[in-house]
Amino acid sequence: LNINICPYCNRNGIHNLKKSKKRTSELDHFHPQSKYPFLAISFYNLIPSCKVCNKIKLDKDNKKYINPYDDRFDFNKNMKFTLKIKDSSFLFSENGFELKYKFAKNVSSDEKRRIVNNRKDFELKDLYSNHKDIVLELIQKREIYPDSYIDDLFHQYEGSLFKNREDVLRHITGGYIEDKDINKRPLSKLIKDISEELDLI
Repeated sequence: LNINICPYCNRNGIHNLKKSKKRTSELDHFHPQSKYPFLAISFYNLIPSCKVCNKIKLDKDNKKYINPYDDRFDFNKNMKFTLKIKDSSFLFSENGFELKYKFAKNVSSDEKRRIVNNRKDFELKDLYSNHKDIVLELIQKREIYPDSYIDDLFHQYEGSLFKNREDVLRHITGGYIEDKDINKRPLSKLIKDISEELDLI
């Protein structure tokens, strides 16, 4: 599946170790096998996830969640991390801003409900508040790396270190910047959303 990071939290790795055959991932039965035994081994019902998220979700079936396999509901495109600047210290202090969430335009009420359920039950607000240091670094990088400097870096190292401008931006931000790649590295969604808001990418 080419998924290295838990699709529920985008924070914990789920890479399985080949030699020792130890697993850092679990398979969440999106529709609980206790209630839907006929789906117990259906490939499309098994979501690779981290142990924490799998334990949180368990057999909950009274709420609707975002299924990572369901193209109709896209958590990444329809919910974005955003910044709320509190005061001028935001350039050097985590206390100068808050991390918030916003819905994209034209998100249906059903999808909003699913996103809120994911956000609340997987405790994403609490999890991501522990990573304000990364957001602060992105704010500072926006100041340090104007577009002209990013272009200069690309032209200077094109073909040797970087094959395209996206490589330079990944190097600067520390995360993947395309939607298709956010499951390759922890916190890539947070990094991508904030970098977009700051016009860093």
